[in-house]
Amino acid sequence: MKIQAVHELAQYPPVFARESAAQIMGLPLVRIPQEVQTVISPNNNGGQSNYGVHRISAVAGDPPPWEMFGLLVTPPPQTVRDLAVRLPLSESLPAMDYLLQRKILPGSPINTQLTFSETSVQDSLAPLLYGVQRRRVLRVLEVANPHSESPGESVSRAFMIEYGFPLPVLQSLFTDREGLIGRTDFHWEEYRLIGEFDGYEKYSDQRFLRGRTPSEVVVTEKNRENRLRAKGYNVVRWVWRDLKDPRRLAQLLSEAGLPSTIRATTGARG
Repeated sequence: MKIQAVHELAQYPPVFARESAAQIMGLPLVRIPQEVQTVISPNNNGGQSNYGVHRISAVAGDPPPWEMFGLLVTPPPQTVRDLAVRLPLSESLPAMDYLLQRKILPGSPINTQLTFSETSVQDSLAPLLYGVQRRRVLRVLEVANPHSESPGESVSRAFMIEYGFPLPVLQSLFTDREGLIGRTDFHWEEYRLIGEFDGYEKYSDQRFLRGRTPSEVVVTEKNRENRLRAKGYNVVRWVWRDLKDPRRLAQLLSEAGLPSTIRATTGARG
């Protein structure tokens, strides 16, 4: 509503950037800032804020904005780049993971039905003035994984990286004598460990319930977990509440037998 209000009240159509652009194009965000973010000409002084709008100097050399849902936005590669430049890994990785899934973003211009790869993001780095900015984006790009299926999984992986845990394999398929058990969110074969992030939508959204009741889903998940344990795997689960403090996830993984290079008590953040 704030973004639409800024658009309607502006004398000239504003170009939305950063988290505001990500909201418009459907890229996942962990936090939404109070201020609406727009870009202005590089020749003007950036960083101005008033009336709930944060005006940022555009990056000289960036391509023209896209129009999505009737609003002007920085193009998707530039948007995830800008998030990676200024946000911690746990907040920038979800958008990067999602962009690399090579899906056409809803609202994309008809003549710009593009999907994006690592190269698209790498190309967006050329106009950046400072090496530290490029390094921050490359760090996010290096660990991004299009197999991540939810923002919660991306945030979880970011915390694993920050605490020095081994990188997991995503979406591994498991079978037993009964047939397919299913895909797991995280899998460390060396440690015979499986990690599962449980988003609340699994038990409330009809897309995931598929006609079942939440209690039926719980029973199905329990049976699935028992079959994985029967194959010799330990299973550790966590929810959004556990991600509010990354030390909680680090503790759960450590107690499950996964080694790390950073103690959970340090509260390290990237």
